[in-house]
Amino acid sequence: GAVPAKLSASDKEKVEELRQLVKEYLTPYYDTDFNLLRWLVGHNYDVELLKPKLINHLLLRNFDDWNLDGIAATPRNHVIHNYWKSGLSGEAAKTPNAIVNVEQTGTNDYWGLLASYPTNEVLKARVHDLESMLAAVMKMEARTGERGSILYIMDLSGLKFDRNVTTLVSGALASISAFMSDHYVELIHSFVLVNVPAFISAIWTLARPLLPERTRNKVKILGSNWRTEILELADASVLPSYWNAEGSNVFTANIERGVPVPKELYYTGSLPAEAQTLTVKSGKTSSIDMDLKESQSVHYLLHGDGQFAFAIYFTDDVEVAKDPEGVIDKWERVYPLFAKIPGPTTVPLKDSMKCPKTGKYRLWISNEHAWFHTLKITHHLRFD
Repeated sequence: GAVPAKLSASDKEKVEELRQLVKEYLTPYYDTDFNLLRWLVGHNYDVELLKPKLINHLLLRNFDDWNLDGIAATPRNHVIHNYWKSGLSGEAAKTPNAIVNVEQTGTNDYWGLLASYPTNEVLKARVHDLESMLAAVMKMEARTGERGSILYIMDLSGLKFDRNVTTLVSGALASISAFMSDHYVELIHSFVLVNVPAFISAIWTLARPLLPERTRNKVKILGSNWRTEILELADASVLPSYWNAEGSNVFTANIERGVPVPKELYYTGSLPAEAQTLTVKSGKTSSIDMDLKESQSVHYLLHGDGQFAFAIYFTDDVEVAKDPEGVIDKWERVYPLFAKIPGPTTVPLKDSMKCPKTGKYRLWISNEHAWFHTLKITHHLRFD
């Protein structure tokens, strides 16, 4: 059900219990009652179920390279932002305690972005927007003392039904929305679809099972009279002026239009000749070990011929370091866990990490979701 606007006494108690369980990971910025309440509600108050997921999120908040706590206050200037514009506009008013975000789903050039930039970079750019949404909600909550959320409007105008769309929906966009629901639990009040083309019911049938149940139940599809219907949910002042029919000026928010990615930016490179291949059997994990010193950097390029998960772990315990490949139970994670990287990757994943300590590092790769496919990861690692 919907999250109560105010904290009840029993919620306060449960929030406090959760806070104690994860206090060593909590950052002062993120430590609010409502942030913790969202996790409880999103997991039906099942603390055992949500604790590892919340810790996974808090670990991501603690990685300096991602700067989640501070990113919303920084300029929105990732190269991907030139093409994927911000849609955060303001308080809905008609929907209590909600802030409007308008996504140009139909015209955003997701295909071009994913043909030009690695998935982890697209996620990094996306995190700026997700954290800006969270910051706006937290600011409103601090002011009102009531739980807030995002009214997420998806404008499907210009959406064409082709192979690219089905590939995106089942691959990269599913991965990005999984990231959203893993890390921004219960932040979305509802997804409201406008300008919906007829074929969308076919896509909805395809996409629906891929979405978590709580997300599925939050989707509202408005009909041909959407320009009137939307005004029951949000004020015209926070809705984009490009929605106005000719001669009308009902909607007044100034939201920039997305821009297609020029084809000359599409990735055409290949991995260096000295790149190596790691084979991971279906249902299994594997890893690559590296002995590194504090403040050394590791730079990686990874290409997968199917979906995979990866992260980097560390140990300075000689016995733990002897663990067979793929085993990471006693290792400390020192780089975000990406649970679903769609494959085959169009653009190799590319990133670097500064080593916090001296010891053994393990680049962990999972093919656990696969039933039959043997995963091949082509990788190139460089250290300095």
